[in-house]
Amino acid sequence: MSPFTCRVNIVVVERFLKGLGVSEVVEVAVVAPRHRAEQVVEELMAFQDFHPAERQRHRDARLHELEHRAEAGFVRLQTAIQELGVKDSVGLIDMLANPGKVVQRELTAEGLAELLNRLDSESKPLLDTVNNLLQERKNVSEKLERLESLYRLFKKVGDLDLDLDYLKTIKKFHVFLGFSSGAELAELRRALTNSAVVESAVEGFVLLLIVSKKSEGEIVERVVKGLGVKPLAIPPEYPPRLKEAVKLLGEEVQSLKKTAEEVEEKLKNVVAKHSDQLVSLRDSYVIVKDALARIGGAGVLKSFALIEGYVPAERFDVFMHTVGSKYPVLTVDRAKHHHEEAPTSLKNPSLIKPFEKITMIQGLPSHREIDPTPYVSAFFCIFYGIMFADLGQGLVILAFGLFMLRRVSGDLKLWAKLLVFLGVSSAFTGFLLGEAFGFKIGDTVGSPQLLHLVEEHGEAKTFNMAEVQRLLVFTILLGVLHLTVGYVLSIVKYWREGEKGEALAVKLPTLLMYFFGIFFVLAFFGAGGSIPNMLVVSNPAPLVNLPTNLVGTVGVYGSLACVLVLMFGRYVAGLAHPGHKTSLVSSVGMG
Repeated sequence: MSPFTCRVNIVVVERFLKGLGVSEVVEVAVVAPRHRAEQVVEELMAFQDFHPAERQRHRDARLHELEHRAEAGFVRLQTAIQELGVKDSVGLIDMLANPGKVVQRELTAEGLAELLNRLDSESKPLLDTVNNLLQERKNVSEKLERLESLYRLFKKVGDLDLDLDYLKTIKKFHVFLGFSSGAELAELRRALTNSAVVESAVEGFVLLLIVSKKSEGEIVERVVKGLGVKPLAIPPEYPPRLKEAVKLLGEEVQSLKKTAEEVEEKLKNVVAKHSDQLVSLRDSYVIVKDALARIGGAGVLKSFALIEGYVPAERFDVFMHTVGSKYPVLTVDRAKHHHEEAPTSLKNPSLIKPFEKITMIQGLPSHREIDPTPYVSAFFCIFYGIMFADLGQGLVILAFGLFMLRRVSGDLKLWAKLLVFLGVSSAFTGFLLGEAFGFKIGDTVGSPQLLHLVEEHGEAKTFNMAEVQRLLVFTILLGVLHLTVGYVLSIVKYWREGEKGEALAVKLPTLLMYFFGIFFVLAFFGAGGSIPNMLVVSNPAPLVNLPTNLVGTVGVYGSLACVLVLMFGRYVAGLAHPGHKTSLVSSVGMG
């Protein structure tokens, strides 16, 4: 094949693939008076397919103020949602069990500032109510915790039959009654060896009674203060007598518990009534905040706003009609001014779009590459059908996919469509083999039963080796087709990027070496597993039905030729200028 013919074939393949997968993008710059920057952003948000450039840009003060307002609103609502424990996303199980749970809400406004004003006015009274209830819950909880601790301690003192009034009348000894967490007991005993320390556990606290000589009272007070032991005394707002104080504390604890329950009930009502509103308002702030963060740059000019970005080529005319009719739009020649990596815009039809999820597992292709999603869709379905060839299981997957498709929304619909395709593939392959849930049903459903891998002779079961070989041959050929498509896409990719030497000297010979390798293997089997006889015997080689010595010759010498091209191709391509210049040693080493 001449270089001219090779180049024509690659260009033809490139033109065939050009319209698939990855959309061409146009780099544009919108120019507008700076006082109209907000209106430009609104127009670009309405267009939806404008992707702003990622390079550092000057921030317009007005747009930055709006972005700050949106971020502050988001933070306020997000905090309230987290404090209330509102479930702010609907999972798959929720959608399947309750498909009407997802309710879309539409907010309209004449501009970004008016939209933020509306969001603020709607969220403020709701947030005030929520924050007041949360603050009340916090205050009640803190007071209840404090009073419950006192109540338990005083009740324990009463159970121990300690008379606080009597302890105060003792003159010859220093008596300290207090409580602590209990961790400092060992240190307390070591520090007060001359004092009697009596302890009693009280639900998270330790009640302490320390009796010492009157002369050591100052030492005791200093030690207990240093270790954080708090004195137990009836607060002045309660009756001085212990029993009366305990009774009043018990009444207050019960009253606070009732108040806490009422506050919790009010918060539950707010969540039940306004949780969707809280989430929708939060998401609205997010949309405005993210849009302004992405589009809010306005260039370094003082009087004009300059917003740069990318538009899909197929929507460029619509962009010029909606935005270009109001503001000057400049296009940038990326071949001459390549500042950054352009974004990738995929344009697969609806039947293939679900398989973008599989492609995204390996990462999004760049704008210069070919989107492999159309090929992934075909091969993934075929391989899945081969691996899970069962009519019954395939129909179950298909039924679940259709059920899911009717009940879910958003991104989950693509996963539902993917299950539908995989269910069809599995069921179809299972029908061709005549199997359902592991049972043979070929005669019942009229299946062609293309493969009979297991032969039954009475109760004995054996593998049908001829059928096994047919299956192996089919899978090998399918694998060859898969690799061929992959390498063709790789060759076209390098050709598009101007790496013609890499495409012709590396990728193309690698692809051809796989084909020659297949000929080598066929000749090896045709010669009965003997390498020396591969170039001698003339009996037909399997699969191709050509003389084994001919197939072996093509396989051996074709593989050697590809190895030589891989070793010296980069060096020759550098001399002939389709590739980068490289030394002979580097070419051989990389080959």
